[in-house]
Amino acid sequence: MMPLPPSEVHLWCCRVDLHAGEAAERLGMLSTEERARADRFHDPKTRIAFVAARNWLRRVLALYIQIPPPQLRFGETAFGKPFLANAQGGRTVAFNLSHSGELAIVAVAEGMAVGVDIERIRPVSADLLAGCLAPRELAMLAALTPALREESFIRCWTRKEACLKAIGVGLNGSPSSFEVSFDPRRARLLAVESDPAEADFWQLADLEPAPGYCGTLAVRQRGWSPVWMARP
Repeated sequence: MMPLPPSEVHLWCCRVDLHAGEAAERLGMLSTEERARADRFHDPKTRIAFVAARNWLRRVLALYIQIPPPQLRFGETAFGKPFLANAQGGRTVAFNLSHSGELAIVAVAEGMAVGVDIERIRPVSADLLAGCLAPRELAMLAALTPALREESFIRCWTRKEACLKAIGVGLNGSPSSFEVSFDPRRARLLAVESDPAEADFWQLADLEPAPGYCGTLAVRQRGWSPVWMARP
C-alpha cells in the first residue's frame, strides 16, 4: 500500500487522448453506471476522455487502499462530489479528479478534503467573465493588458473551481461570492463574502501540469505540500 503522509497531497496526471481501441480496453474497468455515463457522450473524443480519466482514477486509488481497480465503489454527496464507498483498514483517503483537453489529474490526500482543477488555456467569452468574477476581480482583470487577460482569467478560474470542489459544491456554488488572487506566482483565497475569517483557513497551490495548461490545488487546511507522482 502506497504511503500517504498527512502533510502531502499527491498529484497524478495523465493524457486522455487515447485511440478508440485503447479506450475500449479501459472501458472494462469501469462500473455499469460509469459505462452508462460514457454512452451519453455523443462526441467520441469527449467519451474517450471520460473513459480514460475514470480508468486513471481507479488505477491511482487502488495504489492506496489495496482494492483492485474494478472493485472500487463510489458514492456521491448531495452536490455530486464522489467519494470512496468501500475503503478498508480505517484509511480516510480523499480524492478529486479534473480533466480538460488532453489531460486528467487526480489529487489524493489523507483525511482532508481536496479540490483540484486544471484547464487548457484558451479564449473565454465575456458572459463567462461576468458570471464568475466578483466586482473587484473584474476590475483587476480589466487593468491587465489584453495579452495577459486570457491566461490570467483561466488561472483565476482554476483557483475558484478548486475551492468549490474542495468543499464539495463544484459549479453548484457561486464563484462570484469569493475572491482569489490574480498573482501568477502565488495562488491565494483572498476574501469570502459571507465570512471575513474564512480565507485564513485555506491553502492553495498553483499547478503547471503541461505546456498550455494551468491548474490549482485547494484544501481548507494549512501546512501541506503538493507532491507530483506522475506527469504526462
